[in-house]
Amino acid sequence: MNLLGVLENGLFALGQVLRFPVMALLWLCVAAVCFMAGSCFIEYLHRRAQRGSFDVKHWLRGGAILSSGSERLALLPLPLRAFVETLQQRHREGELGVGGLEHLVLESEEDLRHALNPSRMLVKVAPSLGLLGTLIPMGVSLASMAAGDLAGMAGQMVVAFTTTIIGLACGTGAFVVNLVRQGWTNELIREQRFIAERAAAELGAGELSS
Repeated sequence: MNLLGVLENGLFALGQVLRFPVMALLWLCVAAVCFMAGSCFIEYLHRRAQRGSFDVKHWLRGGAILSSGSERLALLPLPLRAFVETLQQRHREGELGVGGLEHLVLESEEDLRHALNPSRMLVKVAPSLGLLGTLIPMGVSLASMAAGDLAGMAGQMVVAFTTTIIGLACGTGAFVVNLVRQGWTNELIREQRFIAERAAAELGAGELSS
């Protein structure tokens, strides 16, 4: 057997070795998409209950941010409440001066965008795994056809097309989840920046009065 034949057979064997992890990862993608969709639906229900007719402009007209009490903070949706509470804590610790406020806002935005990474990754990974799961059985299917085993060829083709469908379905589901969460994240970032600007104004007014 020549060297080229050895290399080709080795690559074919390597492709078949990858078959099990590809199928296992596709099942993992299915579980991940189901979990993301369920989490997104639960978050939607929470947002609907917490926000209602909430308007950040109306809340800001209710008084100062840095001195807001627990009753006023309770009117905020949970993510904004956590941001304002962190803002007040940093203010008490004297960490908002000299770029501290900007650092807090950027840190919060980075955490929010980082939470979108799993769905973004799945949008690209799931179809890629589906393509791998398609091409690997097709090699076996062609070998079965060459050997005259039509039943074996048909079985491998069914597996190939099924993995394509699963990969595309997972990618589509992850895209929809990411799209919805991206809109919520952008809204939250806008509100946090608005609150931070008002807090900066309060800090500036406090420095002038002192």
